[in-house]
Amino acid sequence: MATQTTDDVIVTPRAVPPGGFAICGAVLLAAGFLTYIASVVFGSPPLATVAAALILVFILMNLGRASLIVRSFAIVAGLIAVWGLAAHSLTIPDLTVAGGRVSFLTSILIALIFLRLVAARDPAFQAAGAFLANQPPSRRYVSLGIGGNLFGVLLNLGGLGLLIEMTLAGQRRLESQSAVSPAVHDVRERRIVTAIVRGFATIAFWSPFGIALNTLLLIFTEVHWRDAAPWGLGFAALFLIVGGLMDIIERRLFPIFPKPVAVPPAPGDGLGLLAVLGHLVGLALLVITGDHLLPFSFQQVLVGVVPVYAVIWSVIRSGARGPVQLIRDFTANAPRYVNEIGVFALAGLIGALLVALVPQHALDPVLGAIVAWGGPVALALALAWVTLLAAMLGLHPIISVVILAEFMVRTPLISQQTALLSLLTGWTLTVCLAPLATTATYVGAILDRSTLTVSLRWNGLFGAITLALASGILVLGITGGWF
Repeated sequence: MATQTTDDVIVTPRAVPPGGFAICGAVLLAAGFLTYIASVVFGSPPLATVAAALILVFILMNLGRASLIVRSFAIVAGLIAVWGLAAHSLTIPDLTVAGGRVSFLTSILIALIFLRLVAARDPAFQAAGAFLANQPPSRRYVSLGIGGNLFGVLLNLGGLGLLIEMTLAGQRRLESQSAVSPAVHDVRERRIVTAIVRGFATIAFWSPFGIALNTLLLIFTEVHWRDAAPWGLGFAALFLIVGGLMDIIERRLFPIFPKPVAVPPAPGDGLGLLAVLGHLVGLALLVITGDHLLPFSFQQVLVGVVPVYAVIWSVIRSGARGPVQLIRDFTANAPRYVNEIGVFALAGLIGALLVALVPQHALDPVLGAIVAWGGPVALALALAWVTLLAAMLGLHPIISVVILAEFMVRTPLISQQTALLSLLTGWTLTVCLAPLATTATYVGAILDRSTLTVSLRWNGLFGAITLALASGILVLGITGGWF
């Protein structure tokens, strides 16, 4: 089950009036989202299943324009469901759990889509990207790594694409003024893109708005975001430091000529970066405050707060026209969301169905053997490495981590915090290294390069080093009782 998708996951507002097909799709998505919110408010799992059904209808309606992987996921999910029901292996409670998983994942995505649409019309993000891209070479790696993280937190893949395209456009302008060889161009491009992608990858470790962390927190009920985030930020800092040191060493050992010309940021670009940081901090504070004050889980508060924030943001920017424009943008682009929503919704569905079909203690002998051989340390490392290996073979990480996480809950051989950090380590490295991953496919399409080049060839050494260091931290954490 490869993880590739198309560049349709990038959504930019269009002025084209939406047709009936787009309106129908937008209504289904909005209805699914509001039904999930109702399921949270009234504590009704059946409503979450109804929300999932509306989302699945949207996916099926747009399946003709979906990527191959979404169509493949739809077939696989359908076959698993039919087989499970025919064999009486799936029960109504199993389907309710699966429906809850689908509606939760898609609701997070829909909430972030609203946020992304507002941000796409805010000049502050363009200014912030220019500020990060126009740092001198000595600071550019760290700058772009942090930028990939910040833009990814708020805009998901849209932020990744925006920052890459802005930075490379600046590079092309400089090279038009001072011609360089193809080899020098390739080196510059690689350094820019790897910095952004590696920064983007680390949002899985800590982002309160990320699919990876929230999916696992939904399963590991003993762990809260505040328990995971400090360790996640530490792992993210490790990735940034390793990449930064590698960039310094490469620039010293293999300098390129002519040296890149440093173009200072335009006046006001720094304020754009402060605005982006302000949105991130403001959103996080609202979600954390709501988590403390409201009788809902962190994830449920997140899904409710983000679209409200997007609407308020649009009003501040454009007055009463802001929400109207936001609805128009959402409606016009609705069919394009099938790849983004389809991958995660169907992968989550497949994972939930497979967990229900696998016997309760099916993996106990394997897990027990791993622990008997190397103790809890071996099991923690196995979770990270198996997640990465499965992704390298084409399995979407959300499927593998859901299955592994469920079994960790069933058989608590290590703490839930340890299991969570192990699985997130594998997921993060998947973003950098897996040629079939969504990120590799998307970045490859932007650069017109193979997914193998933008993943393993550009990030292979970095991935090996960070996997070794992260594994070492997991070992120390378990043996030292840190988590």
